[in-house]
Amino acid sequence: MIRYPKVFRARDGRAIVVKTATPDDINPLLTFFTSLPEENRMHLRVDVTQRDVMRRRMTPPPRWSVVRLIGQFGDQVVAEASLSHRTYGLESHVGEVRLLVADDLRGTGLATFLGRQILAHAVIMDLEIIEAQLMEDDLHAVRCAERLGFEREGVLENFVKDIKGNYHNLLIMSLNI
Repeated sequence: MIRYPKVFRARDGRAIVVKTATPDDINPLLTFFTSLPEENRMHLRVDVTQRDVMRRRMTPPPRWSVVRLIGQFGDQVVAEASLSHRTYGLESHVGEVRLLVADDLRGTGLATFLGRQILAHAVIMDLEIIEAQLMEDDLHAVRCAERLGFEREGVLENFVKDIKGNYHNLLIMSLNI
């Protein structure tokens, strides 16, 4: 079991508190997601600026296991990372990671720290493979995944739409634990 909270000291000196997200964090998470520039939200799978969507995300479906971490600077959420997997079926050994850090904290090491925390949870959960699905043109996310050891598995061309309805290639990356 990994104990939280933990303090991450960013390269610029800021102390970011990393903790497990709870339903009490819905409002700070909504504030975080709505404050992101549109180009960052464009790459998200669902519209997490909607309260009902956020509520559903904070309550995993039956037979799913989810770890959700947030980074806070003061009372503001500045990052979110999650690991989810089905606890049954053909992919019960596979987890999916998602990670998002506020623009002003990119390049401080926070994304790598959160990614390593998530990978530690994957080991504890006895997962064998971690998957990341990214828009191929989201270069920050792709570079972060590569730093964590993820490798490219394939690309589905024009497979996903952003919030404006534009098509993008979906890059599938994986990491064997």
